[in-house]
Amino acid sequence: MVESGWWSNYSNNASECCQWPDRFGKFNFSSFPNLVLLDLSDRQLGGKIPHQIGNLSALKHLDLSNCGLFGELPPSLRNLTQLESLDISYNYNIKGSIPPQLGNLVNLVSLNLSWTSLSGNIPLFLGLLTNLRHLLLDRYQFDDGNNTIPQNLVVELLVKSLLLWGNKINGSIPSGVGFLSNLTYFDVYDNRLVGSIPSASSQLLNLKYLILVGNKINGSIPSKVGFLSNLTYFDVYDNKLVGSIPFSLYQLTNMEILSLGNNQLEGSITRNIENLKNIKILSIINNSFTSHIPLVLCRLTNLEYIELGNNQISGSIPSCIGNLSNLDTLKLDSNLLKSLIPKEI
Repeated sequence: MVESGWWSNYSNNASECCQWPDRFGKFNFSSFPNLVLLDLSDRQLGGKIPHQIGNLSALKHLDLSNCGLFGELPPSLRNLTQLESLDISYNYNIKGSIPPQLGNLVNLVSLNLSWTSLSGNIPLFLGLLTNLRHLLLDRYQFDDGNNTIPQNLVVELLVKSLLLWGNKINGSIPSGVGFLSNLTYFDVYDNRLVGSIPSASSQLLNLKYLILVGNKINGSIPSKVGFLSNLTYFDVYDNKLVGSIPFSLYQLTNMEILSLGNNQLEGSITRNIENLKNIKILSIINNSFTSHIPLVLCRLTNLEYIELGNNQISGSIPSCIGNLSNLDTLKLDSNLLKSLIPKEI
């Protein structure tokens, strides 16, 4: 790289060589025809992504995240046909749309365009990238806020991670999400999604993270959620869900985080919750749950956070909660509890 002239006029001090403002465009890409990995993340390069980057035809991994870059993604990216991972995230001034030339990157496994100013619809050509497993579009800037998740895109992708949070997406969760058999991480936090949780989601047998926070999803929690045996993180906070907790949910023995707060759920927390041996966080705040705090809660020794506030729970506080040695937060406010706080707590 020194011979390329990119570092000319810079000292040999490593810390100074990492201060590369506006030098990216002077990099002589043609000097490195065999380069397979270029990681310049977290360096304030500044400037635009140079067209010449397309000369790195052997490149497999390109990470330009958090580099202070601006402008549009260059069409020359189409030449990087060996690319397996592309990360442009946290460059807030990268603008324009996702160029169709990215459809040439048939070997792409991971694409991260989060936290940029890219805009427009999610292009359907992404569905042609049959090797794509991780698609991250958090804070993607839709043009008019009147966009939905394309059904075709969902059906065709074989992704393991699909992150679309903070995009003001309207419409419902496509039923085609059930075809994403490899999916382990699905996050649509902070959008405007409506409709119910699709029953087809029960086919996602590899799913570990299901995050639907901050939408307008209604209906009940599907009973078939019990088929998601690998689920460890289920967060539907701040939606419009109704009904009770389905019995099948208590069969998810890998569950570590269960967050159902700020909905319109009712019924009780049954003794079947003792099946959730690995649970660390339990939150049902701001609902209409009734009955008592089940004593079996005290058997869940991994619990760190219990939030049952603003419901209609009555009775006393079980003294055995004081035996939960990992517990650091207990919120029981705004209920119908009548007894004193047990000395064990």
